[in-house]
Amino acid sequence: MIRRNYNLIWMLMLAVFLVPGSSFAAGFGLYADFGGGEGEVESDAIGVDNFDIDTNLVGLGFQMETDPMTRNKVFSYRCQAGLEKRDLEDKDGISLELAGFTMNNTFAFGSNVSEKTRIWVGPQILLGIYGGTTDEKYAGDDLSFAGVLFGLGVAGGANFALGNGSAILSTTVGLRSFGMAGVTEWYDDEEDMTGNGNEILVSVGIMF
Repeated sequence: MIRRNYNLIWMLMLAVFLVPGSSFAAGFGLYADFGGGEGEVESDAIGVDNFDIDTNLVGLGFQMETDPMTRNKVFSYRCQAGLEKRDLEDKDGISLELAGFTMNNTFAFGSNVSEKTRIWVGPQILLGIYGGTTDEKYAGDDLSFAGVLFGLGVAGGANFALGNGSAILSTTVGLRSFGMAGVTEWYDDEEDMTGNGNEILVSVGIMF
């Protein structure tokens, strides 16, 4: 099941970047993500039905946006693809430290409020593949995880043309819910792990 989810995510990511660039005016650049929230995890491996977690994340990668400053354009699409560090910390202070590859899709509806400023709001969809281990031993052994995460939320932001307009600063604030599923390994025992939660995301990027 997890392998099939991996293949689906890679196919979606590849399809996005195969869209012909000549069909729209697009900006390309870099972004940084920061966020955090809380949720709940269930794992058969450690014999606990449910336990609460705090989440935090930091991400860095490449972004592309169609018509980031084009006047008289209502819709724009932004794709951010990069690496993300995500920690899940339980009430005992033990963190599952994950690293992975993510693709965040934003479907933005907005307008230019001035020659150099565009504001927008719209839904976001996050797809990610993660793996990692706990930062300390859990009841005598490291617990590892490999799996996928899906997020759905709403975001708003603004794009600002800098100088003569050759560079664009993008800012985003979003709220999303997420679900995760994968496999944990603990004392050579592999079991399913699932989770869900809510988080706030802040993103800053630069495009040219």
